[in-house]
Amino acid sequence: MKANIQKEFKLMASIFKIGVVGFGGGTALIPVIEREVVEDQKIVEKSEYDKDVIVASITPGALPVEIATGLGKRAYGARGMALAAFLMAFPGVLMTVLMLSVLSKVDEQLFVQIECLSIGLTAFISCLLTQYAVKSMQEAKKESTKRFQRAFVIMIAVFLLSCGKSVYSILGIKASPIFGLSTVQVLGIAFFGIFYTHCRFNIKNTLVSGIIIILYVLCVGKAGIIQNAYLETGLKVLMFVLAIRGLCICTRYGMSKGKRPEEEILKSGNKLTTAKFTKEMVTWFLFLLILSIPAVIITKDTWIYLLRGFASSIISFGGGDAYLSVADGMFVSTGMIKESEFYSQLVSIVNVLPGSILCKTLAGIGYFIGYDINNSILEGFGVALAGFACSVAASGIVFCIIYYLYEKFEGIAVFRLIGRWIRPIIAGLLLNVMVSMIYQNIATGLAIGGKVAITLVITFIIYIVNLVLMLKVKAGNGVLIFISAVFGLVLCNGILI
Repeated sequence: MKANIQKEFKLMASIFKIGVVGFGGGTALIPVIEREVVEDQKIVEKSEYDKDVIVASITPGALPVEIATGLGKRAYGARGMALAAFLMAFPGVLMTVLMLSVLSKVDEQLFVQIECLSIGLTAFISCLLTQYAVKSMQEAKKESTKRFQRAFVIMIAVFLLSCGKSVYSILGIKASPIFGLSTVQVLGIAFFGIFYTHCRFNIKNTLVSGIIIILYVLCVGKAGIIQNAYLETGLKVLMFVLAIRGLCICTRYGMSKGKRPEEEILKSGNKLTTAKFTKEMVTWFLFLLILSIPAVIITKDTWIYLLRGFASSIISFGGGDAYLSVADGMFVSTGMIKESEFYSQLVSIVNVLPGSILCKTLAGIGYFIGYDINNSILEGFGVALAGFACSVAASGIVFCIIYYLYEKFEGIAVFRLIGRWIRPIIAGLLLNVMVSMIYQNIATGLAIGGKVAITLVITFIIYIVNLVLMLKVKAGNGVLIFISAVFGLVLCNGILI
């Protein structure tokens, strides 16, 4: 009993720590969480963590919160699920609401120091991103040279398709990049290819999927090489239909060798899984209801706010930046908060602080809704708490639904193929995230009065220090985070400012 409590505390402490230093967005935290809970703390197996990543990657909402949900529910059921999600999202939300409440009294120097801190922690996360890619290739090479070659091609192809905007920004090129696909578009192409071909690349499969994917990429690329809305829509429909057709064929005939038939899987585990699923849904409902009580007391508009918040969360694909545009349509355009509050105050704060942009933004909107009633900070906190609960619950609910479906059909060969190839796909996306984070460091350095070259040197120094400590000394995340933060503060204050 005592050992279980200690293990649970270790997991929750690790998740909270990641929530505190979660700069870089959801995808960037995939290797950070993996190193913490799989490699350092050895709390979960790598195969289990990969399953959480697969489900979170195809699910709308806050990705780090969803991964934490998976880790918590596997280890400690519904209670662990809600607590882990809470701890992942809470630090960033708390900092956001506190910043909003004292915005007029905060010295500008505090923001500068946060930005210095972010430069150091961004370098640390960038180091983990490259190590994730390297390990993914090493794992593929251990299996076979052929698999390594395919995994490497997939990783580079994903990177090239998604990196356009980041690379052009670093180089200062004003033109639209030829390619610059979003995470959702890249994953859509990947899943279409896997579902349609079953990774059997005969002449027909290769030719059909290749032509469709090339045409789709040319349509959705930032440069708009083919500008035809009807063709783009038609390709999306065709990809969806062919993917569903391939999935149905695979479901009927494509069971992998050595696996129990789907009927046996459902027969042996469905009753227990359904009971767990029901308990999870009840837990999320109570989580949202209890934390929303103060907001319900404060304003009658709480239910409208929560409904819009839930809807905005479950249609939020593509990361935090995409959610800002969704939130604009849901809350700014409808007059729930002022445009000046959203863009002049909230957006700047959520972009500089760690944590999920979705959770921080929805809680921040709640703060303004509550505060604007009677200019009361406490009322702002009360409605912000409901927004926080809504963002976490929405992400958790959708994750649990997709996870439930994934587990039901995990024995089908095509779903095993997703698990097999997800790491090189994620690795390619993470290389693009790393380039984006380098650009963000450059922008931060310029904002606090530094030069591009000096900012890059500081980032490189902290990156190398992390790499050496990680590979030679085998330092854990806690040590690396502390050293990166110190180096960021000292070097930026000593050289940039």
